[in-house]
Amino acid sequence: MEGMNPAKERGRGMRAKAAVLAAAAAAITIAVVSAVPASAQSAGLLTMRELRAAADEAMDTNHPVEALRHLVALLAVDEESPAGTNAADPAADERRELARKADAELAAIGARLTLEPMDEWLAGGTQIAGNVRDLAKGAGLMPSARLVVNYDFGKAVVADAPIRFAFADGIGEVTGRSVSDSSGVVSAVVRSVARTDKPVVIRAVLAVTERGKTRVFREVFLDFTYLPAVRAARVMALETASGSQGPAAGARSPLVDAVSRGLSRSGVELFPADASSDPQAYQAAFLAAFGGSREAVASALAAAASGGRLPSYLVMALAEYEEPRRMVYQGKTYDIYTSNARGQLRIVRSDGSVAASRPALSARGQGGSPEAAIQAALAAIRAQTEKDLSEHSGDIARSFD
Repeated sequence: MEGMNPAKERGRGMRAKAAVLAAAAAAITIAVVSAVPASAQSAGLLTMRELRAAADEAMDTNHPVEALRHLVALLAVDEESPAGTNAADPAADERRELARKADAELAAIGARLTLEPMDEWLAGGTQIAGNVRDLAKGAGLMPSARLVVNYDFGKAVVADAPIRFAFADGIGEVTGRSVSDSSGVVSAVVRSVARTDKPVVIRAVLAVTERGKTRVFREVFLDFTYLPAVRAARVMALETASGSQGPAAGARSPLVDAVSRGLSRSGVELFPADASSDPQAYQAAFLAAFGGSREAVASALAAAASGGRLPSYLVMALAEYEEPRRMVYQGKTYDIYTSNARGQLRIVRSDGSVAASRPALSARGQGGSPEAAIQAALAAIRAQTEKDLSEHSGDIARSFD
């Protein structure tokens, strides 16, 4: 043992011991660190498999929203669980594949879903626009849609779907989230609008939230447009036999022109209507609006919208004539016919409420034939209507404020 340095030997021994301890600690650390993620990864993978199976079952039983919820939850679990350290790990590969397929399936289901406007938003199969001023007052058309799923054999309504409503153009307050009912219908209530002099667009969109993750299906949306109100009115008129539901004449009624002349001093921009394009549809729309249908009033006004402007009022004049009677005097019959006519005029706002209603007018016409008597009675009603509007133009003008 001669020649050995005790201090060096002690130092060498201590270093060796430290190396052994460090290696042991590292092994313990690796074991602990790798064991926890492995457990979490296994649990996450198991949950993802279960959610995938539940989504498949929901689609097989025609419950697309339930399937969407399961698939969004699957992606949330994938994001929550720690990723594997070994890229070649079969479990990690399966997780990535489950997430990829879930994302693709969400897109595929979303492509089959459609938000459709409710009937009150349709006129002639085309979606109409609402009135910003009515919207600001909590009146008029409110956003309302139906969610449907499209199949090869047709379509079906979708219940329990979470739909989010928000201003896409403009500023205001709207109920932010609703769920479709058993008929697939979902609606919102607009509580305020910041400005009424510019167009407003409210968008409904499908948005599913599960386990803190939200998937917004931007392809499943519907926009509701509201146009600024203007001091303008659409003028509609109908001349028909009393109590008749038969087809109207296929031309613009002279009564429309009489009303327009009578309102010429009211300071309101007028949009006269005619029945030349579709007389039967025109008569049906007129009678529905005159009968108080809010949807018919909104549709009639939307048909006159132009350049981003929507008339705020609908003026309706109705003239009804009775069947002509042949004159009989002292037992002798003459080739003289008479017909009585009655006229009504009503001004309604875009929400269907009555702004003004003029007193009923009556007149009698006489002629050498039944048709001549009818035309004489109608001509008298037109003249009285124009005179009444002209003489009361001040009061009537205030109705448009």
